[in-house]
Amino acid sequence: MSVSSPPAPVSSTGAVARLARLVLAHRRLVLLFWILLLPAGIYGASHVSKRLSIDFSLPGQPGYETAQKISHLYGNGGDTDPAIVLVTLPPGQTVAGDRAELAGAFGRARAAVPGARMADYATTHDPRFITGDGRSTFALVFTPIERTFGAPKIPAQVEQAVRTAAPPGSQVGLTGIQQLANGGKSKGPGVLVETLIGAGGALAVLAFVFASMLALVPLLIAASSILTTLLVVLGVTTFANVSFIVLFLVSLVGLGVAIDYSLLIVTRWREERAHGRENHDAVVAAMATAGRAVVLSGLTVAIGLLALIAVSYTHLTLPTILRV
Repeated sequence: MSVSSPPAPVSSTGAVARLARLVLAHRRLVLLFWILLLPAGIYGASHVSKRLSIDFSLPGQPGYETAQKISHLYGNGGDTDPAIVLVTLPPGQTVAGDRAELAGAFGRARAAVPGARMADYATTHDPRFITGDGRSTFALVFTPIERTFGAPKIPAQVEQAVRTAAPPGSQVGLTGIQQLANGGKSKGPGVLVETLIGAGGALAVLAFVFASMLALVPLLIAASSILTTLLVVLGVTTFANVSFIVLFLVSLVGLGVAIDYSLLIVTRWREERAHGRENHDAVVAAMATAGRAVVLSGLTVAIGLLALIAVSYTHLTLPTILRV
């Protein structure tokens, strides 16, 4: 009859092992802390998208520098494509005949929406603002950048103001590059839907691997990590511009990394339990080995992401250095 060998000794004097013992000693408080933090994370996730910056800057390039000067001079228009508000008069009426009324309509819209700057026939006297049949005229509407993933709201407000003040029977419409890009009825899945789809696929794989409720542990870790990280991002947006790309990085990359790391630790814990260790010792042993690997790997990922800041800083300063 063979006698099973005792578990191999594992060094448990490192910082990760001490942290594991501390958490185990106060596990109820730790669990309560994460339970209380979860609603705050949900709040942060629901509000962070409104605070993110949608900006594709190319500092040092002539077009970008010119756009910056336009925005600084006029307060808008440099970074966004103009929207177009079109007014078509009823049959028998012409823009020339209703010039004053149309000028008043665009003027009222300009006053009703202070964030918009408009160029139309009344302000430029350019005949190109009138169509060939003489019944239609339009205005170019320049607005500041809006922090939204959908169509901008300010041009729609201008359209509504023009529609209210336009001559009776006129047809008023709104178009533009951004309106056409967001005007389709079919929309792609948002980042939340994409994350849930990925989580569903991961749950199927984990259920097959573990064949137990342990399959839910990596997903719980992923949910807690993603939500609390988005809460931190919400705090960062109060004093710094954060790109909307961070939302996708945190949600999708965070999902994969959280599942990968928690799966590694759970698998190592199961091995220690299979070797005969008590649950407490198995957790410490798993953290002293797999947990330490996770810490080092996580630091490597963090350093790689922080390198993007250095690249951005170099991109900002290199044109200045070259000019000097």
